[in-house]
Amino acid sequence: MGWKREFKKIKKESEKKSNIFDYSSGVSSNIIWKRSMNPVDHWTIENLLANISDFNENIKNILSIQELPKGLETYSAEIEVISINEIFYFYPMASYFKETYNTISNKLGNYEAAIILASLNKFSYYITEKFWKVFNYTFANKDINERPLLRVFEVMQRTSVEAVNGIIEKSLMLIDNKNIDSYKNHLLIEEIIDLGEDFTYHWSRMLEQVVDLTVETFVFQKQYGQANSYSHSSTYSNFFEQVDEDDFEDFFEKTKTIVFNDEVNDAFSYFGISKMAQPSEFKKIYRKKAKEFHPDLNSDPNATLEMKKINVFKEIIEQYYNKYDIS
Repeated sequence: MGWKREFKKIKKESEKKSNIFDYSSGVSSNIIWKRSMNPVDHWTIENLLANISDFNENIKNILSIQELPKGLETYSAEIEVISINEIFYFYPMASYFKETYNTISNKLGNYEAAIILASLNKFSYYITEKFWKVFNYTFANKDINERPLLRVFEVMQRTSVEAVNGIIEKSLMLIDNKNIDSYKNHLLIEEIIDLGEDFTYHWSRMLEQVVDLTVETFVFQKQYGQANSYSHSSTYSNFFEQVDEDDFEDFFEKTKTIVFNDEVNDAFSYFGISKMAQPSEFKKIYRKKAKEFHPDLNSDPNATLEMKKINVFKEIIEQYYNKYDIS
């Protein structure tokens, strides 16, 4: 296992740290989300469409100066929750969501579809901005067509489409087939438009992890060469060096597992309990936290943001209990 000690030493001595999110002068992994807090009469169809247009224009401005690897072009991805295929015109995830809009509009109406589209475009804008800031900052000195970098695009493309499915699914649950009134339901509209904020936590952790693994790949290759030249390091290197689709599936699932475990640790730590805590114990602590920070009971402007964090971590812990059948 001597190579592992040597590898850690290389990383410390490297000009680039293995985790770019530790740089004080670099790019934070957090996505700072501007909340949609407007007067009660703001959410007209005209203003929704203007918001959608602004987000699309901002996305196009970001992408206008970006280069994609060869072979990564417009792609189609399944949006399972509404049983359609949507066209995405840039990686990791940029779309006009035409099929999504048409499908939801036929089911719920134009206004409801515009609300969900505003949510999707807002999420797309924030992750597009974050992805390219992180990618350009970290890999500016690399050939964008190198296989480890292609995997960054592939992982974040799939993570982004998963988030799109989640945003649409939650939006439909909140709307629940009712006709939305722009005045009476303005708080619900804001909640839907800001649904993407919840999904940026998992998305950012996936970006952090895949970038970290990719930087480690380059550092490792610089010292030891390609994985197949060094049998003593094959287990570690093969984690990064698979090339076919089956191997990518394995890599993606391993990355998700790493991220999930990190998120679970963060969630349990936030509530001040261990993984050994029973669901009943967690529920008591959750209710206490929720009562403390619920916007209806706490006038602090930051209470809403804290409540969002509480619910994100609550969902992670519930997924952990479900995964391991803990009741």
